[in-house]
Amino acid sequence: MYSFNCSAILFMSMASILRTKHFLVLFPQSNYGLQCHHPRQLTSKVHRYQVLDALVTLFSRANISADVRVVGGWLFRQLLPHGEDEFTAFHLKLLKDSHKDCSEKLLEESGGCWCDLLLPIIREAWKNCKKAIEASSPPKGSKSIISPLDPCLFGGDSSIAIAERIYEMVKGFVLQHQVILFCLGETFTDQPPIYSPVDLPVNKRATAAGFDGSVPKPGLEVNLVDAIPCRIAFERGKERHFSFLALSNGTSGWILLLEELPQQRGIVRVTAPLAGSDPRTDEKHVKWLHLNIRPSTVPFLDPEKFKGKTKKYLVDGRWTLAFRDEQSCKAAEAMVIEEMKLQQDAVGKQLKALLELNMPENGLQHPQLSQETSSDDGS
Repeated sequence: MYSFNCSAILFMSMASILRTKHFLVLFPQSNYGLQCHHPRQLTSKVHRYQVLDALVTLFSRANISADVRVVGGWLFRQLLPHGEDEFTAFHLKLLKDSHKDCSEKLLEESGGCWCDLLLPIIREAWKNCKKAIEASSPPKGSKSIISPLDPCLFGGDSSIAIAERIYEMVKGFVLQHQVILFCLGETFTDQPPIYSPVDLPVNKRATAAGFDGSVPKPGLEVNLVDAIPCRIAFERGKERHFSFLALSNGTSGWILLLEELPQQRGIVRVTAPLAGSDPRTDEKHVKWLHLNIRPSTVPFLDPEKFKGKTKKYLVDGRWTLAFRDEQSCKAAEAMVIEEMKLQQDAVGKQLKALLELNMPENGLQHPQLSQETSSDDGS
């Protein structure tokens, strides 16, 4: 006799799907022309329960590639209409509890170094996941169906490595969310339920600078109302004078180095992302402010931008700005922290609708499950 646990059955079934594009021991033979061959002659009803049970467990496992879990999501969507009795309140509770944990992790990232790109990452994952699990055939090109996620795949503490880990986490969150929506009989929208930014508070500093809300690019003129004079050397022995300004606009934010013009005006010469800058005053030199500078975007969101470019475009940097005195340095640090807080609050506010997923305490509410299904050997 052979012992088959739920995970083994799931992996065997999913591997067969990828090879044959059909279901293995899940659906009636009359529908797919497949027979169940198992030493213990389990019924297809039991098989469906085991695979549904294993799929629900799979959706909450972080050590399995999100791409593999998406394959599971596709299988789940095919199987659920045939498995009303096998999908229990216990399964729904597992999904609910796991999704709550994922929601908390996602909310934490609203204060992370990629908070400005968190919503675009969610939209990208939502689009790709929806397309995959609604497809007529299983997703292609997935990694090994039984291999756990390589912990070294997204290793390191660089901002790009962090972004890859966030993307993997977001894909898992989105998959859970869409699976739950399917369980509740709700339709997938083309875009995730994210609040519109129209009701975000006005940024007084941005208004005073004459900022119109567009992405500030070199050459843009702004007012120097809150800008603080500083010095920085991008090359050894070549120190340059600028005016320092940090601005946020909803979920976006920038650090600007401005060249001073007459009449309290300045022209943007250098820009960097506000998110992830982690401002801190030097312990020994109180007039120095250190800032982390990460890439402005990531390859998986903007592949054309990085096409043909070397990895040097993805390397993190660090700025050290010298101010006139300790007070000016502290004011610059406070400015960055204040604008980062506004930016993070804007991200959290727009995430609210996505994170507020109302689920029934018990039972499965799926209108499609009333459809007739064929039955065989106890199904």
